[in-house]
Amino acid sequence: MDVGEPKPRLCHIRANLFHEDSQKNIIAVGDQVEIDTAASENAGWILRMLPRHTKLSRIQSSDSLEQVLVSNADTVLIVASMRKPPFRSRLVDRFIVAGICGGLETVLILSKADLSIPEEIASVKNLYVSLGYTVLVTSVPESRGLDSLSELLKNNTSVLCGHSGVGKSSLINALFPQWKIRTGDVSGKSGKGRHITRLSEMFPIPSGGFIVDTPGIREMQPVVSPEELDSKFVEFLPYLGQCRFKGCTHRHEPNCAIIAAVDSEKITEKRYESYCALYESL
Repeated sequence: MDVGEPKPRLCHIRANLFHEDSQKNIIAVGDQVEIDTAASENAGWILRMLPRHTKLSRIQSSDSLEQVLVSNADTVLIVASMRKPPFRSRLVDRFIVAGICGGLETVLILSKADLSIPEEIASVKNLYVSLGYTVLVTSVPESRGLDSLSELLKNNTSVLCGHSGVGKSSLINALFPQWKIRTGDVSGKSGKGRHITRLSEMFPIPSGGFIVDTPGIREMQPVVSPEELDSKFVEFLPYLGQCRFKGCTHRHEPNCAIIAAVDSEKITEKRYESYCALYESL
């Protein structure tokens, strides 16, 4: 007998789970939980949460608490457009750090390629490929890169994230039009994306796996300490431990191996600036 897909349940959280005061949200999309369904066919109680294997999270500036956006995903797909809205390298680097801290594989998707010139795309793509990251170039109107993205999604749990208006939901609609995800245009006045996806939502992929669409994020504060930040920039790794001073912050100290690598163009100025800006915000 074909029982079909399991029906969603509206589950409440037991009071004994409200003991974690360092997190903004107790349960996140992707969490695996034990539930009690004895009282109702359509509802239940969440009894406990199973250990998380990975997570994508950030610090909320309003209350300094950790907000887990998605848990137990395999890959974070960072979507960034070159234009409308313009590419924000520092935000991309913050997402990369958050992915590393949460144990996720990282893929950069350069969307809206039809609005950009090849030189713009190549400069960004070449940088992140040289750092060891997978980079996909996509265009929904041109159907560019969609087959590669579809293949990447198979049998994985992937989370799409990025600035508002970069085209996350449009990519999902191009691959899975039956889901009818809402999309919106970039504001003509501000040049910023409008928030269309309001909540993180997980969708089962017909070929296997899941994809999570997240709301547009304009600010990303990874959960990382200043002392650990340098190890999250992969091009810094060969030079760590070679600075004159132990605990070097790589910003102003003399005889810093990282600064020397920047001066000799072994580390790009943009990535170094991303590191400094993130360090100063921690």
